[in-house]
Amino acid sequence: MGHRGQNETYTRIKAKFWWEGMKKSVKKRVQSFQACQKRSQYLQREKGKSKAKSTIFERVSMDSVHIQYGRWKYMVVARNYFSGWPETVGLVKLTAKAFQECFTSEWICRYGSPKEITAYGGPEFGNELQGAVKKAGSRIRVTTPYYPESQGMVERGHK
Repeated sequence: MGHRGQNETYTRIKAKFWWEGMKKSVKKRVQSFQACQKRSQYLQREKGKSKAKSTIFERVSMDSVHIQYGRWKYMVVARNYFSGWPETVGLVKLTAKAFQECFTSEWICRYGSPKEITAYGGPEFGNELQGAVKKAGSRIRVTTPYYPESQGMVERGHK
């Protein structure tokens, strides 16, 4: 049966059995069963720890991918956390200046400046881009280069 908690255990037992004070007995048994108590700790929410869901275009994750498509050698990907909406732009050279111009013209001019941008710590996310992002009123969070787990939202789209 597993460790399903009081309500599920009661419902399953009630389908085949009945006795006086059954609900109270099941509750007492589940509360005294150590495995149930351990599991229930993980299911309960910790107060004050939940993060409010972002709104559309509030948080953006950015990355670049090496491609070989016509004259384009790189693809810049910006993905909205809330909706998963991706924007992609081809670049010939991957520099901080090109990246900044691309992000400004293709994202900020269309959707406005996001509150938070998550970007991996590659050279194209250098001081020039970080300064421009801060100037636009956004906060930038730079993750570790070559650690795709920290950029899960945008990395899933590369597959």
